Amino acid sequence: MVVDLSALDATGLVVVGWRSGEEGLRLHLRGRSDEVRLRCRCGRSHWIVREHVTPDGRTMRLTCHACGAHVSLPREGNQVLAR
Repeated sequence: MVVDLSALDATGLVVVGWRSGEEGLRLHLRGRSDEVRLRCRCGRSHWIVREHVTPDGRTMRLTCHACGAHVSLPREGNQVLAR
């Protein structure tokens, strides 16, 4: 099951895995069994994804494809989910 989540409510969540497709960006989050579709404040769910690795850890930096809003989420692991 896919649950929609506003990007404004994503603070503090840790991304375990992700995939992107026609339905938008879907995330697997630590502590949640369901897949989450991240929605921007503009209502869209298509994001440009950039993953960054630093000595402090991994981060996903997301930019809304429609309005350009930015979201950063901590990331664990290094696996992109298969479609």
